[in-house]
Amino acid sequence: MSVKRMVTFLGILFLLVNTVVIANTNTKNTNIQTVILDDFELVDGQPKRMWVLIPDRFGREGNKDSGASLQKLTFISSWPEAYFGTKVQDKGRAEFFYGPKGTPTNDEKTKYTDVSGTCLAMWITFNRPGYNKVELHPLAKDGDDWVKEPVPFVGKIQRVDMWIWGANFNYNVDMVLVDFKGAEHRLAVGNIKHIGWKNFLINIPHTIPQSIDYIPSLKTLALQKFIIWTEPTENIKGAYIYFDQIKYVTDVFAEIYDGYQLGDPEHIKKVWEENKIEMPKDTDVKNSVEANAK
Repeated sequence: MSVKRMVTFLGILFLLVNTVVIANTNTKNTNIQTVILDDFELVDGQPKRMWVLIPDRFGREGNKDSGASLQKLTFISSWPEAYFGTKVQDKGRAEFFYGPKGTPTNDEKTKYTDVSGTCLAMWITFNRPGYNKVELHPLAKDGDDWVKEPVPFVGKIQRVDMWIWGANFNYNVDMVLVDFKGAEHRLAVGNIKHIGWKNFLINIPHTIPQSIDYIPSLKTLALQKFIIWTEPTENIKGAYIYFDQIKYVTDVFAEIYDGYQLGDPEHIKKVWEENKIEMPKDTDVKNSVEANAK
């Protein structure tokens, strides 16, 4: 066979193999959804989730680990207009406008968004230049105490999407996920040396485990914290940073098969707890051959 024919043959074979692989890949059932992890909106004047800023010792009084934090954290009324639209005064809403104002089709070309418009506001400062950092942790209530508690994702996530307001400080933001084994995975959100609101997309690497070969196979990830850290040559005397609209793209499809309920950990726990039948213990069971020989 000539070299030319050999190349042609290998090319056709390559296309056939890829066609089969693509065909097999496309047969997998999926249900891709966008889910909000936290929009930082208030309900009856209170946040749906509390957060805390934990600095290193150079972000504390006296540069001591036991010193009081110098950081500030709160919720303020603001939002990225590129996402929500322009705020309409005295109407409690924002709007996107698609077309010349004053035209008969004005209402048809205006999209209104009904939001309260709050975001998470941070003021970050340190006592000395360097690779300083603060950690932003989600919290949950445990009795009268607040505890750091990762926020679980739903489904098998593919990408995280969030908005960050920057003031042109050369700082960086990382996101830390924790998998079902308890292992941490630190992913770069990006450098925030920009002015105003900016959208950041963080793809989830396939190397982070989100499933196993056994039932139940899905093993969801959780958001453990964000880390904001400074470049050593940057100004560290007070930077305002705002977060808003943390969302993620995820596959929420659950495989339906004969007996899929028995692959649901909550269902398994429920049916096993409902079991009232006392089964004989192995130590109470005698070998019939031994019993008959006596």
